[in-house]
Amino acid sequence: MINQFSTADEVRRGYHSGLSGKVIDVKAAKELEANRTPQTRVEFVTGKYRPPAVITVRSSIDNDWKDDRTGSFVGDRWVFTFDNAPDFEMKFVLNQTFWMSGGNISIKSGEPEHTFHEPAISFAYELSFQTEKWQPNHLVTLRNSRDGWRRDVYGVFRGDTWKFLLDLSNYDPGFEAKFFLDRSIPMDEDVIEINHGQYYNYDDKKVSFPAEPSQFRHGYDNFSTVEWPIEQSIVSTRGQDDEEYDTVIVGSGIAGGILGDALSERGKRVLILEAGGVRLPVHQDQLPRGEQSLVGRDELVHFDRSGTADFQKGAIFSLGGRSPYWSGLIPRMQDYEFREPWPDAVKQALTTAESSQPSRYDQAEQTLKKGVTLGAFQRRILDHLCKELPDYDVEELPRSYHQPNIDSQGVMQNLLRRANGVFSSSDLLLESLGFSELNGNHNLRINLHQLATRIEHTDGRATAVVCQDLVGGVERHYRGKNIVLACGSVESAKLALNSQLDDPKKRIGRGLTDHPTYFYKVDHVLPQTGPFGWIGNPTGHAKVMLRHKDAAPGVHPYNIELLINPRYWDTRFVDDNLWQSRVDPGGDSKVEIKFIFDSPLNNKNFVRSNGIGRKPEVSVARNETAACYKEGLLPVRDEILTKLGVPECDLSKTWVPKQWDEGVNGSVHHAGGTLRMAKDGRGVVDENLAFLAYENLYCCDASVFASIPAANPSLTVAALSLRLADHLSP
Repeated sequence: MINQFSTADEVRRGYHSGLSGKVIDVKAAKELEANRTPQTRVEFVTGKYRPPAVITVRSSIDNDWKDDRTGSFVGDRWVFTFDNAPDFEMKFVLNQTFWMSGGNISIKSGEPEHTFHEPAISFAYELSFQTEKWQPNHLVTLRNSRDGWRRDVYGVFRGDTWKFLLDLSNYDPGFEAKFFLDRSIPMDEDVIEINHGQYYNYDDKKVSFPAEPSQFRHGYDNFSTVEWPIEQSIVSTRGQDDEEYDTVIVGSGIAGGILGDALSERGKRVLILEAGGVRLPVHQDQLPRGEQSLVGRDELVHFDRSGTADFQKGAIFSLGGRSPYWSGLIPRMQDYEFREPWPDAVKQALTTAESSQPSRYDQAEQTLKKGVTLGAFQRRILDHLCKELPDYDVEELPRSYHQPNIDSQGVMQNLLRRANGVFSSSDLLLESLGFSELNGNHNLRINLHQLATRIEHTDGRATAVVCQDLVGGVERHYRGKNIVLACGSVESAKLALNSQLDDPKKRIGRGLTDHPTYFYKVDHVLPQTGPFGWIGNPTGHAKVMLRHKDAAPGVHPYNIELLINPRYWDTRFVDDNLWQSRVDPGGDSKVEIKFIFDSPLNNKNFVRSNGIGRKPEVSVARNETAACYKEGLLPVRDEILTKLGVPECDLSKTWVPKQWDEGVNGSVHHAGGTLRMAKDGRGVVDENLAFLAYENLYCCDASVFASIPAANPSLTVAALSLRLADHLSP
């Protein structure tokens, strides 16, 4: 069996800081500037599909997918070349018969090298079951004679189809299979015979079960509910809904997890409701490495797009929400980013200490375990850039990366505590549940697999959260003196809309916006000789953030992220040989640079409910609010890169579109604004995050952002959670 969720594009995506990793070398950049198209090289590194197996490529430019393009097998990879190719799509084909599984691979003209690895590229028998009757929360699995008739093979549900992939390297032809419903009921029809064909397609006319649909249909793709014994033993989920809590929180991500943990430690009885189960108990950075993207594997499709913009998915339903998968960047919002209509009281609380109490940003950095240093090389880079770029504030890229034994000067202290790595609220909550005391589970309950569908409310008060118990198959009502929505800018808005909440300013669901980002993708090599030779150290690594000292609305309104040797972003490897082959401390030293802008909300963007049990509709236009700055980024880029030893002659003098990735379509990761806060009652929630029409209903996630800062939202969300904890536990 192979992974059901990965496509070539998903596995290629990195999760660090949104950097695409799609870079082009300097030679290719110069050719692009001269409007010439270079040769494109495509490689597939494989241990499974070596000769005598034959891998070819079929593409949109090879007789419209009809002809096989042959390559050569060199070392451990198949190599294909395309001369003067325009933008095109392609797929690998095994033995001229089996097409690779998943979507097409898009190749852009001017990107000279593309390397793919297993499991991004796989060849499989594909069994599909298109159904209107047996959609999730029902679960359809596949059993077969090769694995034994008691083993469930899990698939993925997308749109209206269950799809199962059986890897050719594990399954020889000549076996039988059957679909099973809810891991217990076999299909009525005879077995499916798997021979030499690749595709086996079925629907409700060809497959039936001796039952009638009974489970709640939730409408999400790639989200199937399975409860594991470890969840029952560790999380101890209980279905009782006959008691009232001090606070009920919908969502267990950074916002909900931090808020719930803080309130429970202050003696408040807290219930956290989470639609998913335990996927990752800690951040993925603490797990064994692999070529497969866990983010791409676990993301679900939770909305339908309206319009032409390509707003990207990204929600993950699990304990901790997306926090076990995030990049860990925690910059603060700067003064200019608190643009109208951010309430002054919020800015004051986040940025300013009060009497003996640190600012909420200080507290949030402590909670998220802000890192101290990357060591001597990075400190030398910082000193160098501070001296050479006096108009900029230069600092280590703020990141959640626990370093308990290193002081503020970067000196190792006594090894009293082990580092926790990158923060995740799954880790925080599971640890709290493991101890029966006030700071542990004394006041904290977490109910998993509870999908909130609406909020009950009357006379200006929210009274209960109505949930579908996806394991128990029943509807539950959880009552709270206070109720907090903390399930993300799309899901919180959807829940508010489905609840038909009073909306005095008619802004619930309006304004979904992300910040525009411009990633310079020319792969410049840093010098290893001369006065800048120390910067080109191939084993050096630095993560740096720069801001112009005069940054203000309309004037340098962006953060700059600079990475030297970005291949070292996360370097957890137990296998030293893999370290050498995958990260390789030898060779060239390279640099990446990225510009992230703040943005006002676009009131034309929206989340629209299609009813309970259906995906909401999302409409997000391209964010061109920073387009006027594009040409102005070139001298800034030049000033920074030349101070690192990049020759000025290698830098284009005009904006060359193919040298830049423009992040203007937005993604759910950083988007917000659908339940905005505002001064003077002009938004959805007030400065204390309470809904204007309800005295005890709150929202605490990026939905409440009054504008979208250049800063990644996680630190601000954590700080708002700590402030709300103070408000709810005076």
